[in-house]
Amino acid sequence: MTDKEILGNIFDAMAGGTDTVNVKRRLSQEFDEILGNDFTKPITNKELDELEYCKAVIKETYRHTPIAVWIGRILYSAIMKRKDYWTDPEKFDPNRFYKIEESDKYLLEKQHIKNSYTLFDGGIRACPGRKLAIIELKFLLSSIYRKYDIEMVDQNAPLNYFSDVLTVCKDLMAKVKPRKY
Repeated sequence: MTDKEILGNIFDAMAGGTDTVNVKRRLSQEFDEILGNDFTKPITNKELDELEYCKAVIKETYRHTPIAVWIGRILYSAIMKRKDYWTDPEKFDPNRFYKIEESDKYLLEKQHIKNSYTLFDGGIRACPGRKLAIIELKFLLSSIYRKYDIEMVDQNAPLNYFSDVLTVCKDLMAKVKPRKY
């Protein structure tokens, strides 16, 4: 991947919602607890498996702003916003994918998630690289957010993107600075 592609992926992950302060705080807390702050220590597969909230953020980002808008004849982005499938569908909330068995808040998700959410498609047509993609996204997010604090320049500015076959962000202004411990 080029630096430009990596930066694009970071911004894609950030752009899932504008109320990211608590999400970023909780994500940083998970990275600190599981990975520590020794940046020279390699991240292990076991540690990546433990990043459950990070995986929930990845899933919610995709649900909120799917990369592929159409799958076959289905308008996928519409399924991701259906009120009869999702609790508060317009809200960016990774908790809908994080330990939902332990709460009754996300009853719709418990009932419909198998048929209404397919990050890499499902069944016999599921993407063979889906597990690798999740591992790579966890690694990318943890590698960057452990070292840097990233925030949008204007939290209230609308995202400048368009959706056709793929969702593309035209521009996104962000501040990137070293993280303080």
